[in-house]
Amino acid sequence: MKKTILFAMSLMLMLASCTENKSFKVTGEATEGAKYVYYTYNFFDADPKLDSVAVADGKYVIEGQNEADPVFVTGATDQNVQFWFVSEPGEITISKEGLPAGTPLNDAIKSLLEKANKVESEEQLTAVIDSFMVAHPNDLAGAFCLYMVSDFIGYTKLQQHLDACGDVVKDAILKVIPKEKFEQLAKTAEGQTFVDFEAEYEGQVQRLSDYVGKGKYVLVDFWASWCGPCRAEIPTLIELYDKYAGDNFEVLGVATWDQPEDTKQAMEELGIKYPQIMNAQQAGSDAYNIKGIPEIILFAPDGTIVKRGLRGQEMVKAVEEALS
Repeated sequence: MKKTILFAMSLMLMLASCTENKSFKVTGEATEGAKYVYYTYNFFDADPKLDSVAVADGKYVIEGQNEADPVFVTGATDQNVQFWFVSEPGEITISKEGLPAGTPLNDAIKSLLEKANKVESEEQLTAVIDSFMVAHPNDLAGAFCLYMVSDFIGYTKLQQHLDACGDVVKDAILKVIPKEKFEQLAKTAEGQTFVDFEAEYEGQVQRLSDYVGKGKYVLVDFWASWCGPCRAEIPTLIELYDKYAGDNFEVLGVATWDQPEDTKQAMEELGIKYPQIMNAQQAGSDAYNIKGIPEIILFAPDGTIVKRGLRGQEMVKAVEEALS
């Protein structure tokens, strides 16, 4: 009898120690005037759960119980302050800026966002992303990182990261980026033949194929007059044009998401002398899946895409290497 009681007690203790705590509590700070918070639970799932909570005394609380592993949650206040967190068991906090903290993966996401907000160049951002993905190749923090930058790093880089990642990241990304988008990204990746597009202005139709694939290296700048980072790249583009334009090299601007009169004024202000495809609007950005400008692409004489996402000295280096 005594042995039976001891065995039963031991079994109960063992079961209790094996029972994993899957509950989480999120306490967030809301900006002044916010009344509600809306969030998507299990964002990387085919059928995510949509829910909301009220803001009281400047704070909101989201509590839940994971059915299995933690999931990724994204949301926003009614004042459009976005936030993200992983439903890891424990106490999680969200700052007014939407930064999560309190558990390992949420601390990692916070660190990533803080570092990304401090970068001053595309090269620095790439280094931050590369370092983060090395540290998080198979968790939801890594999935969040790749999802956030998927529109900006290009297909080649995105595929390189996915190839190095585990199933957690791969499954998450492939659920939210449609197959059709991957196919489009693949068509305009480095090493592929250029995709043509056309734009009409003052009764004339211009095509990318009027310049690309004609036996020259062509550096194509998708830009707009209102875009500060675009204007910052213009002096380097002019320098390359003045130095190398001729039988083997050309620079081409593509006026993207801009009004022709604004494009013309900016060309005069900035001293742009190289040719332009005017009034392209969404034609070029749709063809090359461009979500942010400037997007500067170097094309080979036969129309092959040599390099995408060029900026500053990286652009100079790419042109010099190609022409050498």
